[in-house]
Amino acid sequence: MNWPLSLLIALITGMVGLLVSGFTANACVDWYHISSREGASGFFVIGLALLGGIASGLIGLIIARVVSAGADPSFGKALAVSLGLVLGIGGLVAVACHGLADIPPTLEGEELRLEVEIRLPVGQKTSPKELKGEPRLELGSVVNQTRRASRTGELKVAQARLEDGRWVLPGEVLLFTSRGQRSLDARIGDDVLAGFLVPVPAHPGQEHEQWSDWGPRPPADSPPWPDTQPSYRFRVQRIPPPPPPPTLEEQAAAKDAAEQAIFDAIPSGAPIQEWLPYTPEWQHERRRSAAMERITSREGYAAELGNLMLGEDVRQAEAALRFIGQLPSPDAALVTAVTAAGRDLVLRCKKVNASTVEEDPHYEGAADLSLRFSAWMVAVRALRERNLGDFLPELGEILELSRVRTDSQAMQQDVRRVASYYLKTWVGVEPLPGDPPPR
Repeated sequence: MNWPLSLLIALITGMVGLLVSGFTANACVDWYHISSREGASGFFVIGLALLGGIASGLIGLIIARVVSAGADPSFGKALAVSLGLVLGIGGLVAVACHGLADIPPTLEGEELRLEVEIRLPVGQKTSPKELKGEPRLELGSVVNQTRRASRTGELKVAQARLEDGRWVLPGEVLLFTSRGQRSLDARIGDDVLAGFLVPVPAHPGQEHEQWSDWGPRPPADSPPWPDTQPSYRFRVQRIPPPPPPPTLEEQAAAKDAAEQAIFDAIPSGAPIQEWLPYTPEWQHERRRSAAMERITSREGYAAELGNLMLGEDVRQAEAALRFIGQLPSPDAALVTAVTAAGRDLVLRCKKVNASTVEEDPHYEGAADLSLRFSAWMVAVRALRERNLGDFLPELGEILELSRVRTDSQAMQQDVRRVASYYLKTWVGVEPLPGDPPPR
């Protein structure tokens, strides 16, 4: 068998070894709880897979050359021996890794917790509840008389009870591994209450879901365990899997129910600003319709909206103006309020023009004005479409004033550009050369 065939065997064996190593490494991520933080588990799998692939390729090459020097130097024999050896080694490594890992036992697919009751000696009158310090219950895994791993559970001091003259203290801890003997250590602060090796099997069955007899159990030819020493009993209980996360439909229904509860809690006579957040088109139609009806059915709602339009809260002024654009049949009484809002915009324009960059370095006045103007235009368009108002004098004056602060992006793009466009569209007023063109 020549070198090219030997290299082909090495390549095939290396690929098989890479796959076997990768699957084993991926299983070890779960068995040994390797963190995925910053890609640690991914690097672990890739690194071991590559290492296994390289080692397997070398094994394949060595086997191929050894077979080629023998009495029957066939390609098939060399490949079979190489693959068999790699698969055998991979299987032994996987079994060893599984055997050395702390893999929690399960019962019908569910993990288990160990519930114990520690019975304190006869004559101990002090309640465990009166002992000072942190209660602690530890479950250990003992191999070769050495505790190699442990987990801390809960010692339920508050549930301690006096039974037949002896204090009984319940506790529980996760059954975290199938390896070794099980040791229990119960203490409160510096007081050691009990320590035992508990005969919990590596893989408990259904019979272990019932309470055991009180232990420890001395050998058959020994006297019974004395009441002057602590004792214990145990059982395992299944840990049910967490419920599945709610579906998107269930999440949407829960969110809608919560929002509806908040909406229903608003008193019917609440101020208009309580209802305005529910009126935009993106709101739920049921709440939107109800909010709009609550607003328009109250006496003097146009004047109340007008007060909001002129107020210093820009968000409320914006909401009040945009609300008019949502009405299918706006009331003629709204014309007065929107006209007043237009005059207010004129005054705000003059105030912005009179301010200096030093007085308003972040152009907050212009930003406030642009929000109000955009919302005012929504109301103006809605009323003009129904022939309920003109608003051209206010719009014309706003345009003239917006041409002053050429240093403000908001004044130029949000106010001047829009006002110039609509004056040309509605009455044919040609823009000035410096007016920004429509988008």
